[in-house]
Parts: sequence; structure tokens; C-alpha cells
Amino acid sequence: MARTILITGGTGLLGKGLGESAPKGLRVVSLHQRDYAVEDERAKHVVLDIRDKAKVDRLFARQRFDAVVHAAGIASVDYVERHYAESLESNLVGTLNITSASRRAGCQLVYVSTNAVFDGKAAPYSESAPLNPVNKYGRLKAECERLVTETLEGYAIVRPILMYGWNHPVCRPNPATWILEKLMRGEAVQLVDDVFENPLYNVQCAQAIWEIVRRRLSGVFHLAGGETVNRLEFGQAVARVFALDASLLKRVDSSAFPDIAPRPPNTSFATRRMERELGVRPMTLAEGLAHMKAHARVKL
Repeated sequence: MARTILITGGTGLLGKGLGESAPKGLRVVSLHQRDYAVEDERAKHVVLDIRDKAKVDRLFARQRFDAVVHAAGIASVDYVERHYAESLESNLVGTLNITSASRRAGCQLVYVSTNAVFDGKAAPYSESAPLNPVNKYGRLKAECERLVTETLEGYAIVRPILMYGWNHPVCRPNPATWILEKLMRGEAVQLVDDVFENPLYNVQCAQAIWEIVRRRLSGVFHLAGGETVNRLEFGQAVARVFALDASLLKRVDSSAFPDIAPRPPNTSFATRRMERELGVRPMTLAEGLAHMKAHARVKL
């Protein structure tokens, strides 16, 4: 009998990748908060606000889920910094509702966390590194992790690093699509040279999560790409792969953006567990961007 998998945050960058790369033979139910027009026909799409406990409980009462990939929540670091009360409802209350329903149903939960739970002073980070977030978003995600670990057994926590890929048209751009939009309009782009990550292609992130679901693995997994770069170097790679004008990219440091939430300087991940246990070789930035270019909906 086919396993049924619930994805929350189905229209986000990761949710989109999960829906588009779902293995054959799985039944996928994808939740999103607003009634967007979604072209993906491989999943059943349900509009539901996970902050509403009664609605979440009714969904789980109607449908048996074998696993839940919980990727919903406000993911903008700066938005969380400015709108913390709203973010608490979306991220913490929503996670509590999904976690409670998953526990009662006895299904596997894969919680999607973040690299923002680290302070950026001891990279590359392994899965066992102590958490020490430097902004409200990181503290909120760390609290959600604690909620999962203290209330569930057999859970998996995945911490994707900075992700890029083709996002849903109605959703906020990610670093790659934001840079692409600017460069294609001939606009200058200020990019910092003092914040480092090993960026992750959303399709590869989704593939790693599907492997966790398929094998019913538990524990913490760091998911990242194959090379560590700063944001300027990331932008230069985007310009190179998409044959755009790299001279529009302007080098600055973080002091150029005093009004945004603090960023940890280097949260790059060690990917040994991703490689050894999941069998996923991290893509280089050039590989991921080339795959992204090859799968563009329009000619670039």
C-alpha cells in the first residue's frame, strides 16, 4: 500500500522542491496557507493554516499520514526580527500543532530547521555542535527544535543551509532568483563578502529529505552544498553560469546594512553524515546553478 506523506509549507522553496521530486509510489498531500494557483499535479494541495489547532487535528483525523515533513513557517530572518509576535504564532504555535498531531498519529516527523541556530564562530558545524543563535529567527528555530526533541521519538531534524532554486512565483525570491532579477534588469547589487555558507540547491535538499523519509531515519542531519562561499562569490557564480554582467555586483561588508538582523559570519556545515548515511554527494555551486538554468521555465 502506498505511503502517504504530508508536506507543510508546500509553496515554499523547499516545499516546491519536495513536491517536484517526490518518489513514485508515494501519495503526497501538500499544505499551504493561502489559496495559490499551483501547477504541480503530483500532490494533493490543501489550504490550511497550521496555527489553527482544530483544523490541523481534523486533517489528521480524516487522513492517515505515514510521515510529515514540516517545512512551514516564516523564514525571513529580517521579518522575524521585526515581527516577532506574529512569527511566534506561525513558527512555534504551528510547530506545536503539527508535532502534537504527529505524536498522536504515531507518524514520523521530519522537522526542517536552519543554519541560523549557530553563532558562526566555529565552522564547519557538525550535527552535534552546540546551538547559539545570534538573532530572533535562530532562537525561534532552536526553540522549535527543542519542542520536537522533547515531545517526540523517532523524529528527524534537518538543517538546510542557505538554499537556492526556482521558487513559486507568489513567494519571496531566494538569493539566486533575487540576484538574477537584478542583473537581468541591469541593476547594481550590493553583496557582502564577510558572511559565508555552503549554499544548497533546493532540489538536492529535497532528495536528501526523501531519502530520510524512505528509510525512516532519525536524528539530526546537516544538508549543504559542496563549497563554502561568501555572498559576493555566490553572486559571481550566478552571473557566470547565467552569462550576466558580473561588474554590476558590488563588494560591501555587513556594516553596509545596519538595519537588518545580525547574521552569523560563517555557518558552513560539515556534510559527512549527509554523504555517508544518505548517500548524497553535495553539489558544487556550479553544478546546482547549471541544473537550475537547465530547468528554467522560460529561456534566459
